[in-house]
Amino acid sequence: MKPKFKLLFLVILVLFLGVTNVNAENISFFGRPKSITFKGENQNWCVVHRMYLIGTEIEYETIIKYKGNDAKLITLPSLYYSITDKDVELAGTFSLKRSNVFQSERTECFGCKYLDKKKDITFIIGQWEDYEESLILKRE
Repeated sequence: MKPKFKLLFLVILVLFLGVTNVNAENISFFGRPKSITFKGENQNWCVVHRMYLIGTEIEYETIIKYKGNDAKLITLPSLYYSITDKDVELAGTFSLKRSNVFQSERTECFGCKYLDKKKDITFIIGQWEDYEESLILKRE
C-alpha cells in the first residue's frame, strides 16, 4: 500500500505544479520576482530602471538615453538624477559629453526597498540645477 500511496502523491504533486503558473526561474525563494523593470519615455528621455532580488540583497541598474537636442545639457559636466517612490530615493550623476546613453553598473543597494509592489515610480533629472524634468516609469 505504501508504494501506491507514494506514487499517487507524486502524481498529484506533478499535476498540481504543472497547472500552476509558478516559474522557478523568475520567482525567488520568498515568492517574489527575482527582477523587476520600470520604463518611461517622453520627447527628451528614455529611462529603464531594473531591480534584482538576490537572496535578501537588492541590486539595481539604470539606463538613461537622451533623445533631445539641448546643446547646454550636452555640455554640462554632470547631470543629477533621482528615482523615487515616496519612501525610497536612489540618486546619481552622469554626463552626456561622451554619449547620449548612460548605463549605470549593476550596484548593490544598501537600505533600499524592493519595489515589486509598485506600479510606477518617478524619475527626476537635473534637480537643483538650471534644468529639471521628470517622468513616470511604469512597471512592466
